[in-house]
Amino acid sequence: RLIDTANAPIIGIDASGAVNEWNQTAARITGFSKDEALGQNLVETFITEDFKASVDEVLKKALEGEETSNYEFPLFTKEGERIHLLLNATARRDEDRAIRGVIGIGQDITQRYEKEEQLRQRARLEAIGSLTGGIAHDFNNLLTVVIGNLAMLMPGEGVDKEILEDAKKAAHNGSELVKNLLAFSRRQSLEPVASKLDGLLNDFRRSLGRALGESIVLEVSVPDDPLAAFIDRSQFEAALINLCINARDAMPGGGTIRLNAFPSRANEGEQPLIPDGGSDADDFICVQVCDDGSGIDAELLSKVVEPYFTTKAMGEGSGLGLSSVVGFVDQSGGSMRIFSEPGVGTTVELFLPRCVSPETEASDSETNRTIVFSPGRDQFNVLVVDDEPDVRRLAARWLERSGYNVLQASSGEDALKTIEERGGRVDVLFSDIVMPGDIDGWALAEQVSSLYPRIGIQLATGYDQGRTQGRGSDDKQRFPVLFKPYNLSDLSNAVEGIVRLAEEGRTLDA
Repeated sequence: RLIDTANAPIIGIDASGAVNEWNQTAARITGFSKDEALGQNLVETFITEDFKASVDEVLKKALEGEETSNYEFPLFTKEGERIHLLLNATARRDEDRAIRGVIGIGQDITQRYEKEEQLRQRARLEAIGSLTGGIAHDFNNLLTVVIGNLAMLMPGEGVDKEILEDAKKAAHNGSELVKNLLAFSRRQSLEPVASKLDGLLNDFRRSLGRALGESIVLEVSVPDDPLAAFIDRSQFEAALINLCINARDAMPGGGTIRLNAFPSRANEGEQPLIPDGGSDADDFICVQVCDDGSGIDAELLSKVVEPYFTTKAMGEGSGLGLSSVVGFVDQSGGSMRIFSEPGVGTTVELFLPRCVSPETEASDSETNRTIVFSPGRDQFNVLVVDDEPDVRRLAARWLERSGYNVLQASSGEDALKTIEERGGRVDVLFSDIVMPGDIDGWALAEQVSSLYPRIGIQLATGYDQGRTQGRGSDDKQRFPVLFKPYNLSDLSNAVEGIVRLAEEGRTLDA
């Protein structure tokens, strides 16, 4: 029969809703043979719970003689997976034109549906991310003022030290929350370097093993050949911590967490990537975090990467952990994949861009140097530019305490006017990046650098809507960026570093 051998899935029901037509293609894509399907109620047996009422309504209308075209609905396969069909349904009539059932000709659109779902997921995350980024900018400005002024309230000035420390701790917790929000929204500041993952993972096992608890065994497996990825090390470790904590919480009775790393390609396998990144030709390193825990139900799996979604009890999770991991991986140029089966466990795979193994790695002494102040700073003029008065006053007040002669401006235009009025007699420009008007921090830095090349430049931002991430490494070296909320010691070190460079330049010119 033509129906049985057709390339399209063809499904028919009688007036009671029982299957009376089930061709070879329908059997192939669902896994149910014709004998298994015939006589079964189509809606009750094969349609997913969330679509039963809708499909029932469509079939009811078809039995009344109303044709339906291009109707999308999901079916269960024999293995319990969802596939998606695009169906054209019409009434089946006998010789007397009486309706005896419904015949539907379908098209398997599962791959198209999954691709569209990935795009919808990406759009949802981008929309929430844009909102998050804007809030983060304002919140970071507030935290900068709070943290900075708390630091300037020295104990012994009528302030209880314990109360002061509690306030500082709360402010820094707020800062960490904003970092998580920015990580999820793919707008955090990353400092990627070529990093040996075998060493990082083994160090991670030693540092986190005890923290996970005695009932959890942390195993690490890496190949003998060195593996290097271009990543921000601290954010990579934060991502692993989030994943390992989730794995631990999924095994309340104890178990084993396995960390595996191996060369891979981001497009290998059938599970959709989150987000859909990487090209066929790109080499990646796959980092797996596997557990034998409770697993995640299929209906929840697509939601776990959304911000503030959590399966944990109230107060036990922020719902930002997994979404911040997705943000880190996406910003790093990679992808993420999640496999989970209830009662069996969960595997999360991070695909990170592979790079040439570094010959040497910077030591802590090189990356965490603290600059010591020198006397005589009153001869240096520092121009502080920020449209937020509280942030501007805080920076100015601290730099004045540090001995600098400080000027203030509320916009890029105001800053250029101040420098011009002083005949260029400004040594350091310390400017926010996101400011209203035609001249933001980057544009101001470019103009000042061109017109007054002797002026040192330091930028700052709480969230710059992707402008910093879009800058090349040369720009970032010319105009270093301090991210809010910054500590006053960070501000001091940043400005002092610019001043040191200015002093060296004066010595060379002398």
